Amino acid sequence: MERKLAAIVAGDIVGYSRLMADDEAATYSALRSAFDDLIVPVLQRHGGRTYKSTGDGFLATFPSVNEALDAAIEIQAGFEDRPFDLRIGVNLGDVIEDNGDMFGDGVNVAARLEAMADPGSIFVSDAVVRGADRNRGAHFSRVGRRHIKNIRESFDVYAVRLKNGGNGMAPRLRRALGGRRAIAAYAAGAAAIAMIAFAASDTARFQSIAGGITQSLAGLVGVERADARPAVAVLPFDNMSGDANETYFVDGLTEDIITELARNPELQVIARNSTFALRGQPADTRELGRRLNAGYIVEGSARRAGDQLRVVAQLIDTRSGAHLWSRSYDRRVDDVFAVQTELTSEIVAHLVSYVRQTEANASAERPTENLQAYDLLLQARNRYKHGSGDGEALLASRALLHRALELDPGYAAARAHLGMTYIVDAVQGVSGRATKADIETGLSEVRQAIRLDPNLAAGYQALSFGLAASADYEGGLQAARRSVELNPNDPDSMMALAKAQVRFGDYAEAVVNAERARRLHPLAPEYYTYVHGQALYAAGRVDEADRVLNECLMRSPQEQDCLLIRTALLVGRGEMDQAQATMARLVAANPQFSLAGERDYRRFGNSPLMDRFLADLARAKAPETAARQPRVAATAT
Repeated sequence: MERKLAAIVAGDIVGYSRLMADDEAATYSALRSAFDDLIVPVLQRHGGRTYKSTGDGFLATFPSVNEALDAAIEIQAGFEDRPFDLRIGVNLGDVIEDNGDMFGDGVNVAARLEAMADPGSIFVSDAVVRGADRNRGAHFSRVGRRHIKNIRESFDVYAVRLKNGGNGMAPRLRRALGGRRAIAAYAAGAAAIAMIAFAASDTARFQSIAGGITQSLAGLVGVERADARPAVAVLPFDNMSGDANETYFVDGLTEDIITELARNPELQVIARNSTFALRGQPADTRELGRRLNAGYIVEGSARRAGDQLRVVAQLIDTRSGAHLWSRSYDRRVDDVFAVQTELTSEIVAHLVSYVRQTEANASAERPTENLQAYDLLLQARNRYKHGSGDGEALLASRALLHRALELDPGYAAARAHLGMTYIVDAVQGVSGRATKADIETGLSEVRQAIRLDPNLAAGYQALSFGLAASADYEGGLQAARRSVELNPNDPDSMMALAKAQVRFGDYAEAVVNAERARRLHPLAPEYYTYVHGQALYAAGRVDEADRVLNECLMRSPQEQDCLLIRTALLVGRGEMDQAQATMARLVAANPQFSLAGERDYRRFGNSPLMDRFLADLARAKAPETAARQPRVAATAT
């Protein structure tokens, strides 16, 4: 008997028994062909060893996670042209080998992952993601935190992104239906089925069925939908306390509800800054939905009086104006986290077909037991907003975070925000007092926050920013990806990922993520427009970049980053007069701009594009060094 660490791949044919009942001889022949011509050769080619076969399934071990992943992906791709759907689970864990067989939790987890995988997909454990090569980070998308029978601890589950979208149904239907005309006829029939379902069932079930049919048909006919998930916007809750000083608490409660909702990958959640920008603007819910590009709106109020908290919330369909549900919560203030959990769970339950209990359990974890520390964090977030140039506000926010950590040194969110204040100040010079050493101070705080809470998306977002500022572009990219995995609806994390991808040279993905971030934050600051334009410029999509940058400069004529990228774009087009005029506008807006500063900042990392970018700026007559500040003459006393 030998115990060892191994990568385990579990595979299973979906619906094999039903197919055997329909046509036993043909099904068995096709199954033997799948194993003999595809599965076994691929496993052997990647160093795998099959130790168990169940007729329509298999278990195999590999000495390397990367070989296991490559084999699983190649096998799944081979099933596109076969009459079966296969689902695969991959795990990395301890196994016990005895008499040619394998036992242990490592094997059990792989088998459970296979059982929960969708047909035509590959589900893997978080151990596989951590053990894979770093350049594979973009190949995984987080499914959520899951409990597995007979396994004590829950863990994160990921799906492997496949070229065909991971859905085995579409290729089979294309083969069966024989082309787009037949698919169109199938679509009409499916629409009729959906109408019958509507007549025979309740509205919520119909929405679920129709949504699934629509999404599948979009893939069949080759039509890409931007995002089929329901989009929800949470408006700032009204402060009903009768004390304007309590607004920060109500705003903080709203922000945390948005954050918890955004963790659910089955929803699109509009950014906090976009919804808060509409505060106090009277508008019909249909109009709000149009402006925010949201199908649903959550609005409500909160009142804190002593140790009592009352929260009222309602969910509205912006297309019909109908109120889908409303709830009120009367609790003690120290139950604020329970209120957030219940509220977000109910919203999710009404917008998607089901709520996974493990996701609800994950969102119920209390970030701190000290409500005063939580209150100080809310005050700090209210005092300084990321992107602000108010140095005094930043320092005041930092002081509040230090006080929160004195009360609860293990408060991960407070430590992550504290680290971010140091990094932002060092990079952007907000207070005028920071030094480069503050980046390391900030990184130290952020890393401690992640050690305290490994699933803190804000921690990884700050880590990405700090690593990029330290010229660790690959590390910054990995941290940004992790932030998005943990909070797939946070536009700031999405835009941080796009920025990191531009620095690392992954320009096409940077464009995709920048566009998605702007959809999630329709009233975003111009920084979003700049990163979008920068990504398009880097990807060589010059005309689109010019349109986006002009959009930015139309709204904000002195936006320095947009002026900068457009200067280089115009040089590349050979429009030197316009390029030099745009550079002159930039220097007028920021007399401290210089090529030396750009050379240090490395906004395109260490790529060949960075060298070309600097050369193009020089051709546009960018100053090599910053203009000297005029000296103030001493006054006689």
